[in-house]
Amino acid sequence: MYALLQDAPQGLPEGYGASLLQSLLALAAVCVLAWVVLRMFSRRGFGVGPTGGRVRVVERIPLDARRMLYVVKVGERLLLLGSGDGASPALITEIDPATMPPVPDAKPVGEAFRDVLARVRGRPAAAVVKGDEEEEAKASDDAK
Repeated sequence: MYALLQDAPQGLPEGYGASLLQSLLALAAVCVLAWVVLRMFSRRGFGVGPTGGRVRVVERIPLDARRMLYVVKVGERLLLLGSGDGASPALITEIDPATMPPVPDAKPVGEAFRDVLARVRGRPAAAVVKGDEEEEAKASDDAK
């Protein structure tokens, strides 16, 4: 057995570096192949649902982890659908589009990053904004 191992070809690289390089090249080849296949299938329309334009989900609200409410527009009709627990969607009611309230403006959820950064630095938020504007003005003056 030892004699067989001694006669093995010595042309192959050894060590962890060669193994790591080989693994990275194989990973890169698989990624490129996956990208090519996905791009080819997406151009042919695979994986994309039908886009007829007559049915559109207006809003989706999760009730819990397994149940959802959908407001769906079909033509000029608005339908409220419920789905969940593996059952097919059920029509709850038809909504008159005239009685539908307008979509409220999105309100910020929590603090802005600038405010958190100012609090961590120990400065008020207004000082950060003012300081940033002053620094930008100085930089533009220096560039001129």
